[in-house]
Amino acid sequence: MNKKILAVALAAAFSAGTANATILIDDFSVNTSDILTAPFTETTTLDASSEFSEFRVLSIAEDPVDADGSVEGGVVGGILGINTGFTNSANTTSFYNNTSGVDLSVAEMGGSIFSAFVLTANSIDQGGVDVTLTVDGKSSTLSASGPLGTPLNLIFAHSTFIGVDFTSVNTISLDIHNNVAVDATFDSLISYGKAPPVGVPEPTSLALLGAGIVAFGFGRRKAK
Repeated sequence: MNKKILAVALAAAFSAGTANATILIDDFSVNTSDILTAPFTETTTLDASSEFSEFRVLSIAEDPVDADGSVEGGVVGGILGINTGFTNSANTTSFYNNTSGVDLSVAEMGGSIFSAFVLTANSIDQGGVDVTLTVDGKSSTLSASGPLGTPLNLIFAHSTFIGVDFTSVNTISLDIHNNVAVDATFDSLISYGKAPPVGVPEPTSLALLGAGIVAFGFGRRKAK
């Protein structure tokens, strides 16, 4: 199944679920010092903005480096924003660490489809982004695009991170590749766990999963 279609289908299933156990990775409520021009790296103390990590290490770079164009980004007003020009794309990494290990398997049973990370995007231009989530060295990638201003969820099932011990996760890295001339804004990164009764399927959610095969729309890229 196409990864974008799968993400939308899983989003429908999530919207129908109840009693999700969540661990907040970052709600982007703690700002960087400013909207900054790449390349830059900034370490920010997160406090209550994360239940996983004390710090966020955010790096944004032009791709290719020293391209004839500008890349701006940062966290302001509860939003991670990245803006690329006509002549270059951008690579953004947001890194989180917990040396003690955090149990992200809370309230999970049997690796259900509800055990997943959800990255919520407020908007992504038509040119699109490729997002790679890396958990304790294991990675999963999704691509997404859509009309500017259309919210969407990028969903990374825990089951795709083969070999990760979700009872004690130490590192999470969010890597976003903005294609040329793309603006993208993100609202939060959360790990969900859900525990349906043992041996009891959830017909409503499963039906929505089957019916949720719809593609993201596309809109004309705005002029820059």
